[in-house]
Amino acid sequence: MFTKILLIGTLTSSLLLAQNSLPKDATSIGIELNPLTILAIGDDSKDTAFSGAISLFDNINASEIALSVAYEKEYSDLFGINGSSIVAEVMDVSLHYRKFARAKTNGFYYGGFTAYTYLDGQLKNDTRLATVEKFGIGAEIGFRLMKTESDWSVYWGPSFKIGRYFGSDNNVFESNSLGMLLYDKDLFIDIDFFRVGFRF
Repeated sequence: MFTKILLIGTLTSSLLLAQNSLPKDATSIGIELNPLTILAIGDDSKDTAFSGAISLFDNINASEIALSVAYEKEYSDLFGINGSSIVAEVMDVSLHYRKFARAKTNGFYYGGFTAYTYLDGQLKNDTRLATVEKFGIGAEIGFRLMKTESDWSVYWGPSFKIGRYFGSDNNVFESNSLGMLLYDKDLFIDIDFFRVGFRF
């Protein structure tokens, strides 16, 4: 877990340093959350889920660099025996570059991303637990509704992402959580409608 936190911290620091190296009015920071992530978790009170991002908007070149994090940890009874639980843990960290079609950081955009994904859970047709770490690349399109003339704004926008992982460690886990359904694949697709951001 320490390695994953260090990775997120390093990438976030890089975004903030990049902002400080550019003219004052050239960039803005955005923070996004998906408030409906809570629907992805199960009935156990210990279950947790989070989906969010931090973005650096280049207001001169109409582009965006974003660090996105999705995390889910879900407990379930092992073989239906109360008191014996297994954990499905999924974390996806992706770094995105997005270019807007207009001369401002709103409207239609297209881009690419790299992804690191950590999966931990029960293997298919097996009682053993396993951990998989993998890397992938992908492309995306999306749309931003954002007021760019003010010092701050709330923004929203849907996105569609498609990508592929390297290696063969795919389709190996029981699909007992939304995270496993999304990321335990060689080809992955993600559609996001509900992420809301605040730019300042």
